[in-house]
Amino acid sequence: MATIFVIQNQHGHYLGKQQQWLDGRDKRLLFRTTHSDEVANVIFEQSSKDIHLRAQALACELDDNNQPIVKPGPPILSDTPSLFDDETAATADDTAPPASDDDISDT
Repeated sequence: MATIFVIQNQHGHYLGKQQQWLDGRDKRLLFRTTHSDEVANVIFEQSSKDIHLRAQALACELDDNNQPIVKPGPPILSDTPSLFDDETAATADDTAPPASDDDISDT
């Protein structure tokens, strides 16, 4: 079996090929390289974009399907609020401007 490098952050998530953080369940989507200098450059680039990132290179073996053998991390939580959240959902009355006395006319 060959050894490759993947990148894992402080939350246990893995860097994907599209530069997004994944939980590692679909191993086909994970960023991987056989070169230690390339993985160091990618970690440096990602850390430059996010100063709070604490990433590390993990040396992994490949399975029979040439996919990295990694332990799946925790599920990815979305930072965007759900449309069905009671606190963040806007109703039609919330978005309409308030009516003034000038707008009401007697007919």
